[in-house]
Amino acid sequence: MSKTAVKLIQKVTWVGSIANIALAFIKITIGKLTGSQALIADGVHSFSDLVTDTAILIGSRYWTAPADKEHPYGHGRFETLTNIFIGFILAIVGIGIGWDSLHSINSKSHSEPGMLAFSAAVISIVVKEVLYRWTVIQAKKINSRALYANAWHHRSDALSSLPVAIAVIANYFFPTFHYLDQIAALIVTAMILKASFEILWPAILELTEANADSDIEKQIQAYAAEDKDIKEVHEIRSRRTGSIILLDFHLLVDPEMTVDRAHNITEKFTTHLLNELDEVADIIIHIEPYNCQERMLNPCCDDCGDKKES
Repeated sequence: MSKTAVKLIQKVTWVGSIANIALAFIKITIGKLTGSQALIADGVHSFSDLVTDTAILIGSRYWTAPADKEHPYGHGRFETLTNIFIGFILAIVGIGIGWDSLHSINSKSHSEPGMLAFSAAVISIVVKEVLYRWTVIQAKKINSRALYANAWHHRSDALSSLPVAIAVIANYFFPTFHYLDQIAALIVTAMILKASFEILWPAILELTEANADSDIEKQIQAYAAEDKDIKEVHEIRSRRTGSIILLDFHLLVDPEMTVDRAHNITEKFTTHLLNELDEVADIIIHIEPYNCQERMLNPCCDDCGDKKES
């Protein structure tokens, strides 16, 4: 990852951090003043964003480092660990908010949040949605999964403020429904836990060496079919490390072909794949001789014979 990309990650994260500090302070303060349990929960959610911002600021220094002797495949897994940390923090915050909300439902004393609480929720929705959209654009520019995960953290904060605003309005017009604020807090909890799962699951799959992308094999086969010098491609394997994908597969060519010619075909195909598949950063290809008679006795593809000349 280039120095420009690293600086962009740092810039986007710092902007988000400043916004999170301001929003958390506003929401928690107004939540205390108006007695809105949901708004306080939402403010805690904003503070949790600061933890994930810090994780990205620290983690980006490691996962953007180039490959070295100890890490020949690069440092992408540091980004994976950062995503797992973000996911766990979100889950812990969500469970804590849910617990407090369930406990407060049975409370005998209830408050009636006013329009001040509604204003704070609306401000949060607007600011966090803008941050989400801006962060997603920057994440796509440099293909950063951690930055994208943090963008969804912004979106979850914006979404969590929505039921808060609705509950405050409903409580304002229907004060006897005192439990609406706590229900809104529980909805916030569900949204936070959903965001946590969507961040954690891909990272867990990555650590367990799951297939990086089910569509990659189809794409490789399609590109191979366009090259008349490639007889077959099989045993395609892919794995993700951070924001990049590593590939390896077997490429079969005419057994009468010279080693130099086969090497040139492989280099050309590798360059083509790296240009077409955005997330793929490294490819290892094992060259094999294509034996049509063996394929007929033990086929591994739909047809045998040579490809039609283009």
